[in-house]
Amino acid sequence: MHEFDLDPEEVRRLGHRAADLVADHCATRTNGPVFGKVGGGAAVFDEPLPEVGCPADEVLDAAREHVLTHPFGNSHPRFFAFINATADPLGTVADYLASAMNSNCWGGDHAAIHVEDRVIHWIAEILGLPASTEGILTSGGSMANFTALAAARRAKSPRVREDGLVGTLPLVVYASEEAHSCVDKAVDLLGMGTRQLRTIPTDERFRIRVDLLRKAIEVDRADGLRPAIVVGNAGSVNTGVIDPLDELADTCAREDLWFHVDGAYGAMACVSPELRPLFVGLERADSVATDPHKWLYVPFEAGATLVREPGRLADAFRRPAAYLVHDPDGPLVGPVLFNERGPELSRGFKALKVWMGLKRHGRKGYAAAVEHDVAMARFLAEEVRGREDFELLAEPGLSIVNFRYRPRGRMLEEADLDRLNRRIANRLVASGAFFFAPTIVRGRTWLRIAIVNFRTREDDLQALVDEAARAGRAILDGD
Repeated sequence: MHEFDLDPEEVRRLGHRAADLVADHCATRTNGPVFGKVGGGAAVFDEPLPEVGCPADEVLDAAREHVLTHPFGNSHPRFFAFINATADPLGTVADYLASAMNSNCWGGDHAAIHVEDRVIHWIAEILGLPASTEGILTSGGSMANFTALAAARRAKSPRVREDGLVGTLPLVVYASEEAHSCVDKAVDLLGMGTRQLRTIPTDERFRIRVDLLRKAIEVDRADGLRPAIVVGNAGSVNTGVIDPLDELADTCAREDLWFHVDGAYGAMACVSPELRPLFVGLERADSVATDPHKWLYVPFEAGATLVREPGRLADAFRRPAAYLVHDPDGPLVGPVLFNERGPELSRGFKALKVWMGLKRHGRKGYAAAVEHDVAMARFLAEEVRGREDFELLAEPGLSIVNFRYRPRGRMLEEADLDRLNRRIANRLVASGAFFFAPTIVRGRTWLRIAIVNFRTREDDLQALVDEAARAGRAILDGD
C-alpha cells in the first residue's frame, strides 16, 4: 500500500523546504513581471494523470519551477488590478497551521469554532454593529452577499423555504447602477428574479439617487409588487463610492425594507477613526457583507456575512441532519453551529488567519495600513491632476482611482480615446511592469487603479503615470 503518513522529522524537513521556497518567492517577487502569464509554457501542465507517484522533493521542485514563477501578481507593489489585496505574510503561516489541523468548521466544541466566533464578534465591533450580531466567514464577497440576501429573502417572505416564491407577491430588490454583479447573481439564484432587481441611477459622484429610489418603491407598491430589500454600497468596485448609507437606512426604516450593505471592498476601512465617518449609517444595516481578504490583507479566501438580528441566518439555512443532532448534554456541543448560518456543511478553518492578523496588528495597525492605501490613491489623483495630458474621473473616496490619457492638442473622438486607453493598459500589462485593468464608467473607458497594497509607494504610482504617458505617445506616433 502506498504510504501517505510521514514521520515528524520528514514533516519538519518538508516544512523547512517549503518555508525556504516561500522566502525565496518573497525575496524575488519584484524581479520578474507583475503578472506571471503562462502563455506557451502551459504545455508543462498538459500531462496525463500519474499512475505512480514521485518523491515529495520532485513535486516541490515542479512547484518551484512552474508554479511559483507565474503568480497572479497581487503581492507585487505595482499590482493595481481588481480589488485583490496583497497578503500579510503572517497569513501564510496561519494557513499552514490551519491546514495542518484540517478542522471541519461546521460546529462542535473545538478551537476553530471558538476562533471563528470571536472573529465575527471583532468584525462586528469594527463595523459598529451590536454585540448580538451573528455571522459566518465565507469564501468572499459574492458568497457573503448571497448569504445575507438569503436571510433577507426569508425575513421578507417567511414561508419561502416551504412554499417557494410561487403565488406570493414578487419581492423587489433595489441597488444602484454601481452595484457589484454578485447582487444580480444572488437575486437570480435565490429565485427572486432579475426582473425584480431595480437598478437605480447615480448622481454626479456615482452615489445612489435616494430620491429616485423612493420613487421606484412607490411605483412598485402601486403596481402590486412588494418592495423588500435595498442594497447600499460601502465602496463600489468600479469607483470606490460609498452610498449615503444613513439616508438609505432612514428610507428602509420608513418603508419597512431590509437594509443590506455590500461592504466587501470598503467596510473594513471602518477600522480607521479617520475614515469611519465616511460610513455613517452602516451601523444601522440589517446585514453587511465584507472581505477580510481585502482590507485585513489575509490570504484568500475570507469573506464575511454579518446579520444584526440573532437567528435570522438559522431561519434561512437550518436543515437538521440526523447524524449531526447532538445530545445537549453531550461533549461535542460548541458555541455555534455554523452549518446553520450558511449553505455549506464542510468548511475550512478560514478564521485562523483573520484571528492571528487581528491579534498581531490590532486596530491601530490595520488603521494605519488602510489609511496608507487611501493616501496613495489621493497621491495618484493629485499626480494625474497635475499632468496636462491626463483626465481624472472623480476624486477618490477610498483607494480606487479612475483616469485616462487625453493628450492635449489632439482632437480625438471619445471612441478613439477609449481604444487608445485600452491599448495603453494592454501595453503596460504585457510589458510586465504593472498589472491593472481598464474599466467602463458611463460608457467610456478609464484606467482603473485599485490600491489595497501596503507595499505600494509613491514612486510606483509616479512610474505608472510616466509609463502610461510614454505608451500613449508611442501608440499615437505609430510605434
